[in-house]
Formats: sequence, C-alpha cells, structure tokens
Amino acid sequence: MENNLEKMKKTSIQRVLAEQRGMTIVELMIVLTIIASIMGVVGVYVFGALDKANIQEAKIQINKLSGQVEQYYLSSSPRQFPNSLEDLAAGPTPIVKKVDKDPWGNDFIYKKISNREFEIYSMGPDGSEGTEDDVRKTEAE
Repeated sequence: MENNLEKMKKTSIQRVLAEQRGMTIVELMIVLTIIASIMGVVGVYVFGALDKANIQEAKIQINKLSGQVEQYYLSSSPRQFPNSLEDLAAGPTPIVKKVDKDPWGNDFIYKKISNREFEIYSMGPDGSEGTEDDVRKTEAE
C-alpha cells in the first residue's frame, strides 16, 4: 500500500509539473513591448523636465554673472566693464574665484556692446552660438 501511495504522489507531482508551462517568447515580447512603451512616455517627460531645469539654471547663472559684471563696473576706476568674464576672477580684488560654466559645460558668451552695455548668454543645449536654443536674459527678469 505504501508503494502505491508513493507511486500516486510521484504521478501527481509529474502531472502538476507537466501541466505547468513557462511564458512563451511571444508573451515575453509583448511584456517587453509594453514596458518599453511606458518607459518611452516617462522618458519624454523626464528629459523634458531636465532640459527645462537646465535652461532655468542657465538664466539664474546669467543673472548672477550680470550682477558680478555690474559690481566689477562699480569697483573699477575709471568705470568700465570687463573685457571678458575671466577679468572677474583676475586683478588685485577679484569678484569671483572662478567663472562657472553653463549647465551644459560650455563657457558663457560675454559681449561688451558699449561703455554702458553688455550681454551675457549661453549657447544652450546644442553648444552652438547663434541658434534658436541659445539662453538669454529676458527683460522681465
């Protein structure tokens, strides 16, 4: 009787194992496609937010640099704007220890327009000057 009982247990275990099956390749591909689609949608929003954050950070840095250039102007004798942003970190009384780069790792562009006017901007994400993604200080800021 014990022998019969053991045979029944083995048979039922074998039957359970035989009835179980894994996921097919088609099912795996469907699951992976769904996951990739979700990640694609999430990625667009995440990278879009990152770009907006970098642009905002560049505007903040431009405002900070503008204030430092104006401080340089007020502390110089005779009054003049620096010839380059590196002048902010030079001289006997430097305004800053070093001039920061934009969020994309590029130098900010500084143009001395006249004795009383200057412009500072970033080349933006593409790193090319004069394109539509350049980040400039807006009048409202």
